[in-house]
This record gives sequence, C-alpha cells and structure tokens, in this order.
Amino acid sequence: MRRLTGLVLAAITSIGSVSAQGFTEGFGGDAEENWYVADYDFSHPKFDTDWHADHATFDDGLHLSLTPQPDKENDFAGASVRREEATHYGRYSVLMQPAAGEGIITGFFTYTGAAYGTRHDEIDIEFLGRDTTAMNAAWFVDGVLQSRTVPLGFDAADEPRLYSFEWLPDAIRWYVDDRMILEVTRDDGPLPEVPGMLFANLWAADPIIDSWSGTTRAGTRAAADVYCMSFTPLGDTGAFEAAPSCAPSADVLAKME
Repeated sequence: MRRLTGLVLAAITSIGSVSAQGFTEGFGGDAEENWYVADYDFSHPKFDTDWHADHATFDDGLHLSLTPQPDKENDFAGASVRREEATHYGRYSVLMQPAAGEGIITGFFTYTGAAYGTRHDEIDIEFLGRDTTAMNAAWFVDGVLQSRTVPLGFDAADEPRLYSFEWLPDAIRWYVDDRMILEVTRDDGPLPEVPGMLFANLWAADPIIDSWSGTTRAGTRAAADVYCMSFTPLGDTGAFEAAPSCAPSADVLAKME
C-alpha cells in the first residue's frame, strides 16, 4: 500500500481514530445508536434545506423525507444521517430507492472537512431527482470537485437497487449491483486520501445551482428509502476483508414481495 504523506497523516490524527471494523446496517432495532441524525438550521449556499431529526426515521429501513417549511430562510426541511465512526479505504454499499423531483438530491457519500479538522475530501453517489435514470459520481480532493454523470439504463426511483463504490489508494470504482459503471485512477488526477464520515441525505437545492439540480417547486414533498448500508474495509494485503455486506437487489426485492 502506498505510504501516506505527512499532511494526510496529520489529517487522520485530527479526525480521530479510524474504525477498522466493517459493518452491515439494516436499520432495525437499535440501529439509531450507531448514527448521528442532524437536527439544525443549515446555512450553506447550495442548500435550500434545514435538517430535521424527525425527517429521518428508523423502521425496518431508513426513511428520509423532504417537506416544505413556510416562513423560514430555507424553504425546505430534509434529512441527514451520519455514521458515528470514521472509515477509510474499502467498499461502501447502499440498497436504496432515491427520490424523484426537480431540485431534489439523494446522497450516499463519505465526507471530511473543516468541521472534523481536516481538508475537504469526499466521495459521492448522488441521484438528481430531475433525472433518476442517471447517477452522479463525484469526488473532492482538498475541496476540488470532479464528477461524472453515468447513465444507468433504468429509473433508479422505481425500485430499490444496490449501489457501491470502492475507495482504494490508487482508484475509485462505482458499481450497480456487481457491474462496474465507472473507474477513475491516479492517472486521472489526485484521489481522496483522508478518512471520512459516511452519510446519507435528502435535500432541496438552492436556486444558485439550478442549472445542475433543476428548480425545486414550491410545496414539493419527497421521500427516499434506504434498506441497507455496509462498509467492507480494505485489508493490509490490498484485499477486502471477509465481512457481511448488503445483499444484491434481487435478493432483497424477493424478500419484499
């Protein structure tokens, strides 16, 4: 494995100890104790959304909702949940059904930044509700964004499917079920290195980015469902550690019928 730079080692130290344990979360029982649920007014130029804890519910799945809120600076209330421990290289998977609608974003991503005492590194799976037949794959290195739009060949908002990304020292790979749909490597440019926190969220975009997101209509309501999230660490040998992970979409859909 490539040796980490002094800057990255310092960032790892500042974010705290990195969990080496994989996990699979089906969001039943006591799942909520493993997650921080955001509950505050959010000031960010790209978001027209505050975070409300009651918009993220744990009941045989994680259910995220978006509702209008009158007489507030942000026009919508949405949902954001974060894993309590930082994670690093490995495979991240989510079985989810994102929301549809202009200006609405459903996200699954790792993030670290100033709030955690580090530079801004991030890896994203995002669904823009204006066109849920495509997935937005994005990554930040020290705050610099790169992204690709990947056609899926189906409408992600129609049913739950398994989406994943593999975060490696020399590459990032995105998957639908077991099919790789995008790979970027160090030959394409710098990649994220700093351990991050795992998030899922649902939010309405500010009009400042409506050329990308579309414009959220007044009174819009939306929902996204997450049935499983998992993390499988990359071992010291460069292979993924043996650990349970989210089931392929067909398996879970069969159980839901």
